[in-house]
Amino acid sequence: MLNYLRERQEALNATPGRRIYNFVSAAVILAVMAGVFTGLAPLWIFWAAFAVSVVLDVFLTRKWIREDALRDFRAGQPQ
Repeated sequence: MLNYLRERQEALNATPGRRIYNFVSAAVILAVMAGVFTGLAPLWIFWAAFAVSVVLDVFLTRKWIREDALRDFRAGQPQ
């Protein structure tokens, strides 16, 4: 489990685009949560946004881990 968490953190911070995605994803969740607290949005919208965010994060993180592992593997192979 610790190995997966380390690989996940490395994959999330590997490129500037991935870091920007993480900040934008967190900002969207916080904005929706603020809307719920102020009464501008119903609670189900927060839960829906949170679920979509989690599913998207898991999908993209697994994809990035595989891409990074394949790239590292190919970099170590002689041509």
